[in-house]
Amino acid sequence: MTTSNRAFDGRIKVIQVVIILWMIAIGAKLLWLQVKQHDWLLARAANQQQAAIELSPMRGVIYDRNGNELARSVTVKSLYASPGDIPDPARVADALSDLLDVDRDDLFKRLSSIRAAVVVKRRLDDKEVAKVERLALPGLRFVNEMKRFYVSGRSASHVLGFVDIEERGGGGIELSCDKMIRGQGGRLLLDVDALNKSYDHSVEEPVPGANVSLTIDLMIQNHVEKALAEAVRASHARGGTIVIIRPATGEILALANYPTFDPNNVSESTANKRCNRAVETAFEPGSIFKLVTYSAALEEGLIRPNTRIDCGGGQIRIADRIIHDHPYGVLTAAQALAKSSNVAAIKLGMQLGNERLARYIERFGFGHRTGIELPGESRGLFQPVSEWGPTTIGSIPMGHEVGVTAVQAAAAYACIANAGEWVKPHVISKIVSSSGDVLDEYHAEKRQVVSETTAATLKAMLEGVVLQGTGKAARMGGYRAAGKTGTAQKIDEATGRYSQTRYVASFAGFAPVDNPEIACVVSIDEPVGAHLGGAVSAPVFARVVSDALRVLGVPTENDPQSMLAGDFQVYDTAGFAAENPPAHSEEVSDSRPSLDVAAEVPSGDSASKGYGNAVMPNLIGKGIRSAVAICATQGLKLKASGDGLVSLQSPSPGALVSQDTICRVKLSKQAARRTVVEPAPKTPASSGEPARARASRTN
Repeated sequence: MTTSNRAFDGRIKVIQVVIILWMIAIGAKLLWLQVKQHDWLLARAANQQQAAIELSPMRGVIYDRNGNELARSVTVKSLYASPGDIPDPARVADALSDLLDVDRDDLFKRLSSIRAAVVVKRRLDDKEVAKVERLALPGLRFVNEMKRFYVSGRSASHVLGFVDIEERGGGGIELSCDKMIRGQGGRLLLDVDALNKSYDHSVEEPVPGANVSLTIDLMIQNHVEKALAEAVRASHARGGTIVIIRPATGEILALANYPTFDPNNVSESTANKRCNRAVETAFEPGSIFKLVTYSAALEEGLIRPNTRIDCGGGQIRIADRIIHDHPYGVLTAAQALAKSSNVAAIKLGMQLGNERLARYIERFGFGHRTGIELPGESRGLFQPVSEWGPTTIGSIPMGHEVGVTAVQAAAAYACIANAGEWVKPHVISKIVSSSGDVLDEYHAEKRQVVSETTAATLKAMLEGVVLQGTGKAARMGGYRAAGKTGTAQKIDEATGRYSQTRYVASFAGFAPVDNPEIACVVSIDEPVGAHLGGAVSAPVFARVVSDALRVLGVPTENDPQSMLAGDFQVYDTAGFAAENPPAHSEEVSDSRPSLDVAAEVPSGDSASKGYGNAVMPNLIGKGIRSAVAICATQGLKLKASGDGLVSLQSPSPGALVSQDTICRVKLSKQAARRTVVEPAPKTPASSGEPARARASRTN
């Protein structure tokens, strides 16, 4: 073979190799495009041929405990434009800007863009839709979207919350459960040509979100909100809060704040109106916090209701401070609570000591979030014992130098109403998907804070506050109530000291006393004029709790002062007891010494006279002779009907009463004896480390 032939064959082989390599490269590229880049190329082609309009999701429905709709998504119309189909953007911008109250220049820019579709205005009302349709302008298109609608307007707005323009949760349950409620948005797909003019469309439907059932009772909520608004306006206060909870379950039946807002028009509200005071704002509770002090003292065996306490004529020195109070002398523990003696509370706090008192404060949940399903919950204000000052023990027992939320306070009173068992407060009952699957359901979190005996004793003492003490305005027709008033001075931000003109007036309690169905906290912020909790908040408590019990169908009790109506025989207790002494005493006396040697104080001390000089004894299961003798020792009168043993009595055992009070009892031959077990006597512990004191009103 010649040299030229060999060269030619070499060139042919090179060309063949090049062609083969080129074919391999082309094949590899085609394979890569068809397999690896398939989805991307498909989407790119679709983007060139389609324009997508994102549609807001269909949020799930929020219900109250009875299945009433509180929030749901409704279909509204949004206005979009196809710029390629609008021959005169300036004329369209001029026509729509005034009609829809949108910025003219901004709208003109959008209508002049090269995009396939632009928004003109979202979620038009019916009047705006009708006006736009009458214009019959080219290039405009209505698109159905979802808009959140709050069925009852302002009602329960702080529980429900609100959404933004994109239907994202912005507060309340809407925010805390947004991921489950929100669902998935749909899309409107517009098929467009090379000039971005649409010629066809399709719709990807939204996926509905989950539905939420709340513990809120809409009727009770409405009653509470009305009462709170009227109370705040009548007292010219800055605001207020009411929380109603079921003690046995922790269900929040109503949670109201004032001022409030309309979630349907959230843009017109302020941050102050949207603030959920009940969970976000801590306040000094004043004397409603004495629930913790007395619970601890009873649980530790330091006192019984009839333990005498020397209230020092209304003053006490703590370190370098002197705290002034009402000028009471010797009072029983029940009387001291009813009259809201700060000196008595401080002495109990000192008997407990810093460590024990702090332990009970934390047991009741103060200083910690309750875990309620609402955003922004405050822990409250409670310093560790290591940071207490020398006079702190003179402040905390009466509800100062500590901050609580209304939900925390309601849970604490619910604990005593529920036999000493604390139950986590909650507003969500269950969450169900759009297909009916249960996604989440509430399971009660409970803990025993104090014994049933302590809770029962304190319940009776708190009823004494309503019957004979500072909480008389909390009495309600048909139901027996128990509770505590509180009036706390606020800190003056300018001086850093307690103000003499700014107060928080509160009342916390529960009803009915024997089988509590409701615990409630009413807090009014800075009332003008009358500012005591017993005058401002207690009447509101009576109103809303009475209404709530009737809504729940709780049978009314007879009036506590006439619950034993019938034919009664009136006994001269002094004469009857002298002529018919019982064989032996059935009452166990309190063998503990009174605090500060109260027995040495003259019995005629004027500070201890007046209302509430006796504690109603327990007569249940007693025979008539024993009952009369026991009443005689307390200076009480007795009216009785029937035969056998005492089966009913009024006032109830442990209630604070005046001497000469008439006790009514019914006797029954089938009556079962009921014994109230009291803790074994203990010698009071030495007073704890003194702490910083405040001369503050906490009634």
